[in-house]
Amino acid sequence: MGKISLIMGIVIGIVFSVAFPEVAQSINDFLMPTIISITDQLFNWIIQ
Repeated sequence: MGKISLIMGIVIGIVFSVAFPEVAQSINDFLMPTIISITDQLFNWIIQ
């Protein structure tokens, strides 16, 4: 069930980004710094 949900999420995301590129770009610009910050914190936490 988890794999199906992941695949459906990816497909919906691709369709959304193709249909509404401006909205998808603004969402990406909003979320990317947060995602980078979280991954940096996780990376530093794993290393230490």
